[in-house]
Amino acid sequence: MRSRTDYIKIKDLKGGYLYYIDARNANYGIWIPEKEAFAISRIKFLDNFIFEEHHWDCEAFATVQPLKEIEKSPFKPEDLVVMHIREDGKTTYFGYKDEEKLLEYLNKFEGNRDYLKPAWLLRDEKEQAGG
Repeated sequence: MRSRTDYIKIKDLKGGYLYYIDARNANYGIWIPEKEAFAISRIKFLDNFIFEEHHWDCEAFATVQPLKEIEKSPFKPEDLVVMHIREDGKTTYFGYKDEEKLLEYLNKFEGNRDYLKPAWLLRDEKEQAGG
């Protein structure tokens, strides 16, 4: 990441808004004021999941420089917190409220990220599609 001075400062960000960002793992993120972080769609080892990266000016592992406000997202900052979720009454795991919708929304902006997939998987997907 380049060091720049023209990024949006923490005090000027709006909770729940989508921003175009310069970050390690994504190009778009939704600002979570309480955590001084952005919720992003991350792909690692073929898994797509919500991840949080912190603003460049915060004290914890700062990796994000927001460059442009895009729009008010359909998610409120309070929806972007990790919480206990019980699906079957027995299993408890940590996750985000409406995590699938959140991923779908962020992935819409991230676009095609096939470059993150290994060649063998791209070849298999092409063959299954009849190509």
